[in-house]
Amino acid sequence: MFWAGLLRAFGVLPLAKTLVRRRGAIVLTFHRVLSDDELAQTASLPGMVVRRETFSAFLKYAAEHCQFLDLRREPDWQRSTKLKLAVTFDDGWFDNATSAHPIAREHRAPMVIFIVPEKTGAEFPFWPERAVTALDESLSTEGERQNPGYIEQTIETLKGLTADKRNQRIDQMASDRKTEMSAGHVDRTMTWEQIAQLRREGVTFGSHTSTHEILTAIPIAQAEIEIAGSRERIEEKLGGTCDLFAYPNGDCSTQVRESVQRAGYKLAFLNQDPGVWTERTDRFSVPRVNVCEYHLVDESGNFSPLIFEYAVVWSAAKGLMATIRKNFLRQLRSRFFQSLAPGAGGQSGKKQLEKSS
Repeated sequence: MFWAGLLRAFGVLPLAKTLVRRRGAIVLTFHRVLSDDELAQTASLPGMVVRRETFSAFLKYAAEHCQFLDLRREPDWQRSTKLKLAVTFDDGWFDNATSAHPIAREHRAPMVIFIVPEKTGAEFPFWPERAVTALDESLSTEGERQNPGYIEQTIETLKGLTADKRNQRIDQMASDRKTEMSAGHVDRTMTWEQIAQLRREGVTFGSHTSTHEILTAIPIAQAEIEIAGSRERIEEKLGGTCDLFAYPNGDCSTQVRESVQRAGYKLAFLNQDPGVWTERTDRFSVPRVNVCEYHLVDESGNFSPLIFEYAVVWSAAKGLMATIRKNFLRQLRSRFFQSLAPGAGGQSGKKQLEKSS
């Protein structure tokens, strides 16, 4: 709060907000919106969760002070007097239907949900929740709960393993449990019936691959099946086109990006480095900003516009400035080498260099 207040007092946050507003839009990534009771039971990591009250307060604020984007249509790149925001959700958790959508509908905020077709209607559909549940018991038994970063570090380590090795490790951890996992009713994904109902009510659905494998960690042939197969499955189940794609874990490579483009998607979204979506952004590398509870609340747990501007808008602005700087240096290098090319002033450029040396 102190640092955010300092940046606002010195005009940094207002300047960053103006820069973002003039250049483009921020695409927000949410995962889960939970009640306090559900939050106490979930195995999802804190970085994936926003409390229901916080999400409602944030959308109320955004509806009054920002402009929502509907990703079914091309954004209007004209400068706006309001900050442009797009609201997206990853994974397709059940609370997207029971909590997030009613709140978004109340505040007329268009939603995009990126679903995983082979994981619909499942309890503990993704390996991180299964790993957290097993780790949570072992840490409780070993008295290591005081290390809040241990579980997050372990999850990051597991991400670096192949799917087979990762599943073997998690199965081993789960087999050591003394009790059964009991929060499956909280950690589950939407059914196809729920998805279809939300679509009828105006929610847009995109693909998050077939099984949520990190695409850069598997063979490209398998990645192509994940990318194209998920689109076909979604279109088959919902009876419409699936034009939007989100890379699991935000990881992308040149080959993966080209596969997404070949599969027929119109837009694809990252989720690693925060940034701003501008008119010049690669349509298959649109940056997003991940949002969770501590990106939105003050020390009392209440929604804070100041914290939102610091944790989300300022982060996006820094990503935008880094991109601008990178593109500027690339143009300088390109112009320099062009000046050395024969037939393009290259000889004079070389002579100038010789003189200066």
